[in-house]
Amino acid sequence: MNKKLLFTVFIALLMTCSVNAQLLWKISGNGLVRPSYLFGTHHLVDKDQIKNVDKIIDLGKQTDAVVGEMDIPDPSTVQMTMMQKGMLTGTTMKELLSPEDYQLADTEFQQLMGAGMAQLGMMKPMLLETLYSSMTFMKAYGMSKQPEAIDAILQNAAKENNKKVIGLETLDQQMDIILNQIPLKRQAEVLMKDIKEKQKGIDLLINITDAYKAGDMAKAEALDKADDSMTAEEKKILSENRNNAWMKQLPDLMKTQSCFIAVGFLHLVGEKGLVAQLKKAGYSVEPVVL
Repeated sequence: MNKKLLFTVFIALLMTCSVNAQLLWKISGNGLVRPSYLFGTHHLVDKDQIKNVDKIIDLGKQTDAVVGEMDIPDPSTVQMTMMQKGMLTGTTMKELLSPEDYQLADTEFQQLMGAGMAQLGMMKPMLLETLYSSMTFMKAYGMSKQPEAIDAILQNAAKENNKKVIGLETLDQQMDIILNQIPLKRQAEVLMKDIKEKQKGIDLLINITDAYKAGDMAKAEALDKADDSMTAEEKKILSENRNNAWMKQLPDLMKTQSCFIAVGFLHLVGEKGLVAQLKKAGYSVEPVVL
């Protein structure tokens, strides 16, 4: 197993685009001296597929700070934190799964990445599910390697230009949300549903990616709602609750500086998404076309 690839894929998920009315927004009013911007990212889309990517990066450089889901750390920090947070204690995947499901999971991971449950069975199920989803997506798209996420590119450009990079969450917080908020037995059920309905999951990821490329937030929202891999309450833990936590931080950040806020684009959609919440908070949120 390529550990570096595992760490990179995990961070990339921790969420050909036409940068149009649906993906790029200008935030103004409500006492802001300078406007801020909100951009929806797709963590597994190569920058060369993003239309006007240089203009997006330049817009980020013009602001005082790039704000992301987190300040993306160096790989060694990710590796250390994952070893602390992502490993099972007191149980193994063999104990969480039936013998039949354990064998199926072992076969699937062996075929996908050349490592089975003997090597991966101490990882928490949601970490395995994240890895499985991203790897099957990359395989379906014919991707030979993990692309550098636009989130990371924007943050690196900010640092190179002596601009601030601000994370709305820490790596510890993000891992805790993803790996610890749902009971392990339920995590194992989600993983096995993903494996048993592999083609359905691939089709969903492709359709959501196509919606992203088209800037079609309404379609993306509909696809996300139709996804039954998790319950509404579990989705709330991974999305809505995080949006609410971010909305407690964004007003103060934007009040003192111009921000380029870049987060996974599904965090923008719907009545609980950032676009709707910012409008409800009194800001003018207008589409930007580059």
